[in-house]
Amino acid sequence: MEGKTEEEVERYANVFKERYKELNDYDRIVKNIERGEARISRKDEIMKAIGKKLDRYKNPWLELKIQYGQNKGKLYNEECDRFMLCMVHKLGYGNWDELKAAFRMSPLFRFDWFVKSRTSNELARRCDTLIRLVERENQEVDERERQARKDKKQLAKSMAPAKRPVSKSLVTESTPSTGGMSAKKRKQSSMDDFLNSQGKKRR
Repeated sequence: MEGKTEEEVERYANVFKERYKELNDYDRIVKNIERGEARISRKDEIMKAIGKKLDRYKNPWLELKIQYGQNKGKLYNEECDRFMLCMVHKLGYGNWDELKAAFRMSPLFRFDWFVKSRTSNELARRCDTLIRLVERENQEVDERERQARKDKKQLAKSMAPAKRPVSKSLVTESTPSTGGMSAKKRKQSSMDDFLNSQGKKRR
């Protein structure tokens, strides 16, 4: 709110939340607030989409490419569209008068009378078209990245060595047979055999 401090706005908001139903037309006021919040949320989405697009280039002012499809048009060239997206990211979405001034002051468009003669509303419409293209491209890039990660996981899983189950028969064969006799009993039996053999020799 213009002319108000942050603390004053916060106090007003708290009182409004508690007592807004005392107003005669509070339904209309609440709907206006919801529409305003939706516009703010949409602006944030647009700025994030443009930023994500620009982050894919080292120097987007010179390198940025736009996937037009069937929406390129014949009036605006790619240099103009590139400048528009970069400048909107710098100025913020909705500052169309500032965008118009930026086109007029830029030496890149010194002799481009078409773009210099565009109104703020015309630049806004062109920018909205470009934003839709950018959002669609971002969705396609995200989908390709998700598919690539999925394929990578499947490849790693297929290359991992399978664990072979140990055969029960091998375990049985590897275990020496004791004939059901414990170690203590085997030792006693050996001692008895030794004593018996010694007794026979003495006889």
